[in-house]
Amino acid sequence: MNEAPLVLAGVVRRFRTGDGTLEVLRGVDLTVAAGEIVALVAPSGAGKSTLLHIAGLLEKADAGEVRVAGRSTNEMNEAARTTARGQAIGFVYQFHHLLPEFSALENVVMPQMILGRSRGAAEVRAKALLGHLGLGARLSHRPARLSGGEQQRVAIARALANEPAVLLADEPTGNLDAATADVVFGELLALVRGHGTAALVATHNPELAARMDRTVTLREGRIVPN
Repeated sequence: MNEAPLVLAGVVRRFRTGDGTLEVLRGVDLTVAAGEIVALVAPSGAGKSTLLHIAGLLEKADAGEVRVAGRSTNEMNEAARTTARGQAIGFVYQFHHLLPEFSALENVVMPQMILGRSRGAAEVRAKALLGHLGLGARLSHRPARLSGGEQQRVAIARALANEPAVLLADEPTGNLDAATADVVFGELLALVRGHGTAALVATHNPELAARMDRTVTLREGRIVPN
């Protein structure tokens, strides 16, 4: 049986403070299977962003193991971690972080070319993703000419452009109105399930959480199943 794309085992993260040490994560265990979409719910300040950063190889854990796409990342140097992020992990944030001087198509093409895909092949992939998200007629538009929902659709296409094994999303529709958020999130779910991606989605929205396969809560530094 193939290993799940994202495995966190006994993950601990501490931060030094003026009063000593603050242990934000106290032995997090979490597995996200291929094609599974898990909602991560946490009170403000509980360490949700820290957990996502560690899962996305943006921060290192102080203890425990992080496995991505079947590989242990603990002993990777920074160059190897950067490569692993580009190849195996996609990120979607509350704010789209698109490059304003480039078109929607170019924003989705560039991460593919960084990993060595030819421009022609990258454009084919980008057009397919953007078309699936209803942006086939907006390929040449720069972000300033796109609505908030359209910009977030481009960000989703960019995150999935390199066919990552893992998708990490932090309040991906938190900056959208309710109606647009509902549509955009539905499109995200369809794409993730269609690609067999393991997705961990942080959200405060119980209605969005209910649409995912399961929900886990980060409480007092540990994962608690709902």
